[in-house]
Amino acid sequence: MHAIKKFKRIVLICPAIILVGCSTLLPLDYKNYEGKDAATVVAINPKGFVGTFYLSVYEKKGSCYDRTERYQLESNLIPSAGHVMTGKVKPGRLMALQQLNTIKSDYDEKGKKTKHQETYLLSQWVPFIPQPGKHYFIDTEYGVREISADYVITVNSDRAKIASDFIKNPQYNWDARNRCQHLIGGS
Repeated sequence: MHAIKKFKRIVLICPAIILVGCSTLLPLDYKNYEGKDAATVVAINPKGFVGTFYLSVYEKKGSCYDRTERYQLESNLIPSAGHVMTGKVKPGRLMALQQLNTIKSDYDEKGKKTKHQETYLLSQWVPFIPQPGKHYFIDTEYGVREISADYVITVNSDRAKIASDFIKNPQYNWDARNRCQHLIGGS
């Protein structure tokens, strides 16, 4: 009888532990920071893009940066019609925009032509540390640019032109290549 009670406790406790563990892995929906010191971030979900955009928050943990929060901004299972993503974020935090998408290629990882298309998962991070009241344009190809508050970005904006109009990269940043690696949940 004692063994049955112990088994019931384990059966009740295990799902709770699993759910708590999964809650840190599953992305949340982003809600804008409402403080007066908010920074504004803008990114383009380009027309035809298939993939997901995440906004993550990190903190220094020993010799690496550990993800503490992860928000799904947009996810496209079918090609996107195009959209400008804008959000208010809390300044001073180590943040990164992550773009995750599938790439098809006729070449393998060594550059050799293949008989059949190969599929790869491409994950790109753009790290930044937002500063109070600043506005940022974030792009996986051109990085982070501090932009003026009145600069209008549309889905048709030329990302290369934005990068050249605002050539100066933000002064504050961190090395996203040094993210802590985890067995489950990635970095």
